[in-house]
Amino acid sequence: MIYFFTPYSFQQKMFDAWDGYMELLPFPGDYACMMDGDIMFLKSDFGHHLRKYTEKFPDTGLFTCYSSRSRTKWVMPERNLFGRLSIIEHKRLADRLYKEHYLDVKEINDRVTGHLMMMKKSTWMQIREKVKERCKDLNILSVDSVISTEVLAGGMKIRLMQGVYVLHYYRLLEGANYKKHLQ
Repeated sequence: MIYFFTPYSFQQKMFDAWDGYMELLPFPGDYACMMDGDIMFLKSDFGHHLRKYTEKFPDTGLFTCYSSRSRTKWVMPERNLFGRLSIIEHKRLADRLYKEHYLDVKEINDRVTGHLMMMKKSTWMQIREKVKERCKDLNILSVDSVISTEVLAGGMKIRLMQGVYVLHYYRLLEGANYKKHLQ
C-alpha cells in the first residue's frame, strides 16, 4: 500500500513530521509518498503509476520523480523549465515522459530534493536514528538531503521515476532565493 502525505510542522521540525507520518504506516512493506505542499500531479492516475514502480523495483531505498522546478538539476528532465508559466506545456511534458519512459528509472548517486520522496516504512526504520541525530539542529531545510544521503550511506538505491513528472511551484513568483515562509 502507498500512503500519500504532505508533511507539515507548525514547530518547523520536518523530521518530526516525517517520523509521525511514518509511524502511521501499519506494515514494514508499506510505502509513504512524502510530497511538498506546492507540487501537483498532472496525470490523474498517478497512484497507479507509482505503485507499478514499487512493484517493478521493490529493492529501491528511495524513489523520486522529475520536477518542473528544482535547485537539483538532475531531477529536471529538460533545460529551461524553471521559468515556464504555461500549465499546458507542463501537462504535455508529463504526458510525453509517461509515454516515452513508462517504468524507466535512472539511478541517482547523490542527494535529492524533497518535492516527492517515496520509501518503505522498513527503509525509514533502517535509517531513522541516523536521520534523527543529523536533523536535531535542523528545522525545515536540508532534512530531505539528510534522508537521501542516509539512504545512500545504507547501501540502498535512489531511483528517479522517469515516467513521473510533477509541477513544482517552488517560489515561482517570489524567486527561488525567497525563504521568508520557511522561517
